[in-house]
Amino acid sequence: MSSQSDSNSDVKIIAGSELNIKEFSAHSSVLRSCSLYFQRALSERWKDQKYGIYILIKPNIHPNIFMLILDYIYTGKNILLESAEDCLNILVASDELELLDLAECAQKHLIQEFSPWLFSNLVKSLNVACCHNHFHELYNHVLNFTFRNPYSLFDSTDLSLLNEVAMICILESDELELEETEIWNCLIKWSISKFLDDDISNWSNEYVLSWFDEHFMALKETISCCIPLVRYYHIPKNYINKQIKRYHLDSDMFIKTKTPPRRCSRLITNENKAIISSWIDKKDKDYYTCITDPYKVKLLLRGSRDGFSIDTFHKFCDFQGPTIVIIKTVQGDLIGGYNPLNWNSFTEKIDLSYDELHIDILDFIFQFIFSVPYFTLKKKPYFSKTSNSFIFSFTDQSNPVLSRIKTEKINQAIWNNESSGPSFGESDLCMKNSNHWISHWKAYENKITNSTQLIVEEYEVLGYGFSSHL
Repeated sequence: MSSQSDSNSDVKIIAGSELNIKEFSAHSSVLRSCSLYFQRALSERWKDQKYGIYILIKPNIHPNIFMLILDYIYTGKNILLESAEDCLNILVASDELELLDLAECAQKHLIQEFSPWLFSNLVKSLNVACCHNHFHELYNHVLNFTFRNPYSLFDSTDLSLLNEVAMICILESDELELEETEIWNCLIKWSISKFLDDDISNWSNEYVLSWFDEHFMALKETISCCIPLVRYYHIPKNYINKQIKRYHLDSDMFIKTKTPPRRCSRLITNENKAIISSWIDKKDKDYYTCITDPYKVKLLLRGSRDGFSIDTFHKFCDFQGPTIVIIKTVQGDLIGGYNPLNWNSFTEKIDLSYDELHIDILDFIFQFIFSVPYFTLKKKPYFSKTSNSFIFSFTDQSNPVLSRIKTEKINQAIWNNESSGPSFGESDLCMKNSNHWISHWKAYENKITNSTQLIVEEYEVLGYGFSSHL
């Protein structure tokens, strides 16, 4: 193997393009043994009859990358590069040449050693992962980061370089953690960045007022394949109609039938949510599906994002109406509960200071003038009464467990205390501190876990209600 002429070689490979081109010599027997690509490419019909050699032209592969790959073919040595970009280029080139072992090695090396680079160069990473989606590990790795950190992509200065295939992959997924209205706005931003040379970091809808017909046509052409992936049903009708009018789009480009919402939770699926909605409405049969589910959820708190402390729970979740709490434990449980009422840290109780106020008016005036208190406010934990709360388990997805509050225990359904987090019953499912929870079967009908002491890996609180209430 060499970049110079070799009298024993019968293959000439020209790698690179324009001013950066280099010729390599190789042996057909060696190349054929390493991939199906070379077996096909080095057939007799591609042989130069005059000189008796095979000539391959690879303009998509940089000469430096091809030299490393050729060295791998001849020596079998793993290519562990210090440069993330070179590693990504080797991955793409090895895929083109069907060097499956090298592609797998490069993919694993990228994920293990260069994840920060992949995430900080998200557009380039997505373009490779989505256009070669049989790089399954890289695809899942980069897409999952994007779904959880969408503004890392949509606020990127090189957003315009994101190709259509990658955008379609993103829009097709249920996992993108944005409201559908925000997804639409991000799609518009990407589309405009594709045909406008101006910096759109400070884009405003008012700029559209200066557009000509060719701008609207360019937008329509850029966005046409993506619009059917927008979940029209989950965007306020008056909002999307204004957008259609503003950008001169055709309303019939949108799919207007009801579609499932994107997942708001990392812990439960839309199918799980439909089951919970059915339990809320006390449906014994004909459970809701993802399409017929009438409830909408809003993520109020995620432990890994917002923190696991009790104070954080009360800060984000008190007085937010009905909620679902879901926890995933290191023991393998996926359990939670539904509170149809508000969470609250405490109730304010008025304590009377002077024998139930059996005093004369002159004494009252004296005490008032000199600021002697008659009343004190105390923080006092208390139970909320309800017959509609329940706890549940999705640990076994094929056999979910529902546990409603016992009739005789409805006065102890929900415990409100500033010193503890979400608490169902006195101890059926309670957050004691940070990621330490307990579950002692008492006030609710069925046991949802065999563990009494729970260490939580992740937890979420979701606001739960009809669309107009969230």
